[in-house]
Amino acid sequence: MRTEENLIRLLQDSLDQGSSPKTKAWWEKYLRNVIEFRGIGIPEIRERLAQWRKEFGIATWDKHDQLRIALQLFDSTVAEDKLAGILFLQEYLYDQFEWQTLLAKYGPIYSNGLIFDWNTCDWFCVRVLGPTIANNGLPCAKAITGWNQAENLWQARSSVVAFVPVSADNRYQSLIYKSCHLLIQRDERFAKTAVGWILRDLSKNDKDGVQEFVETHLESFSLESVRNALKYFPDNERNNYVQRIKAA
Repeated sequence: MRTEENLIRLLQDSLDQGSSPKTKAWWEKYLRNVIEFRGIGIPEIRERLAQWRKEFGIATWDKHDQLRIALQLFDSTVAEDKLAGILFLQEYLYDQFEWQTLLAKYGPIYSNGLIFDWNTCDWFCVRVLGPTIANNGLPCAKAITGWNQAENLWQARSSVVAFVPVSADNRYQSLIYKSCHLLIQRDERFAKTAVGWILRDLSKNDKDGVQEFVETHLESFSLESVRNALKYFPDNERNNYVQRIKAA
């Protein structure tokens, strides 16, 4: 009988078979070598994950056992292994549990340092946390918003980026602005860029609210984050804020 460790190794071997040195080099350069890549794209990871679940009977396991092995994929230091874990959750598991159970399981992913780059963080947010919020509404959304005070950068970033898939739903606007208020004041680049990203999406439906937020917090914005936040504003309005930051 194969152990879970052996099964994970078999999946990793399968991912290696679809790898490309050129793709590996591109992604590692793009991520500034903060994480190792195998060099295989999302569609093929998804396909090989499905084949692996079927071939080794994992699809027939109890859902709690499947959740355990999905989360073990985050233990790897290689990006695509973590992405396989994210796809496992997205495709098969995120809607099979109470949200409280899932968030309790996700906590150690952050506290144990298993997410340590923006790419993994954002895929997890957009593919897993966002749909979990959409499925479960305000109670779940409020719990994820509570991560906005986390010392761990990536968990704090997730309190904002998780709302990207549901940013058009005005039920969540006050929660999003609450997290943005805290994250924009942090020094880390990826705290500020999270705010820029979500404000950009919010501006499609709440331009006045975004402009008020930027005006109130302008001294805390970086050029990168304010340009992103105001991407859909007229050029003259966006440039006004850019110039004010440059002159400060």
